[in-house]
Amino acid sequence: MGSTERPAARHPWSSRWADPGTIFEGLASDYDRFRPRYSPKAIDWLAHRPRRIADVASGTGILTRQLRSRFPNALIVGIEPARDMLRTASGAPSGIHWLGGRAEALPLASGAFDLVTVGQAAHWFDRDLFHAECNRILAPGGTLALLNNNRIRDTAISEAYETVLEGVSPGYRRTYRDHDRAGELAALPCVRTIRHRRFVWSWNRSMDEFLGYVRSTSHFRAARAHHGRETILTTIERALTPLINEAGLLTIPCETEVIAATFSTQT
Repeated sequence: MGSTERPAARHPWSSRWADPGTIFEGLASDYDRFRPRYSPKAIDWLAHRPRRIADVASGTGILTRQLRSRFPNALIVGIEPARDMLRTASGAPSGIHWLGGRAEALPLASGAFDLVTVGQAAHWFDRDLFHAECNRILAPGGTLALLNNNRIRDTAISEAYETVLEGVSPGYRRTYRDHDRAGELAALPCVRTIRHRRFVWSWNRSMDEFLGYVRSTSHFRAARAHHGRETILTTIERALTPLINEAGLLTIPCETEVIAATFSTQT
């Protein structure tokens, strides 16, 4: 999937947003409404009856709520640095504990959790610090699970959309998450085993729904500094309209990728 070289421990776009709480500022409503959910098969694959789960960079709680549904008896904590994301997440009753905090300095007790999850966010972290925090808060034998929903490359819809993004969002490259994350985790002395699976599924969206998803992305927010909002959305709509199917939907081939690392010791 990517290079065997060890990637930088921070996202190459980190300089755009010194405060991680501002990356998706003002996007919480579109994020919660239009972002895809994770494959239920991927969540089933994660663990057997975890008792205490920390969902880090939980955003508006998309993955956190799915974990609550799958593991109803677990204590679940969502940790998120963005105030508007956290406000949206905590606005509905869910039985989830919500805390403000960053991945690099988790407001959680040492050795208290047996599952840490991250959905769609690990590339934003200072991962050296985050991995140290996982080693601190996970009990020996606990698991860190990284989940990402990815558009499958080399398909007509993905190619059209990525080409537009690379043209309108300065610095964007479709390969921005391409690195050997499993290898990075396997190299940690505190990690005992790695499991890696991909679950393929189709995401069916109307054009309006897909454009709602576009509005929820950091790539769109970055593009707005250089182009008008409607110009960006119109350009994307024109590129994708020929790919709408007979049902009036875009059928987007996707996968939920899961990397699960079992931590063995605390140092």
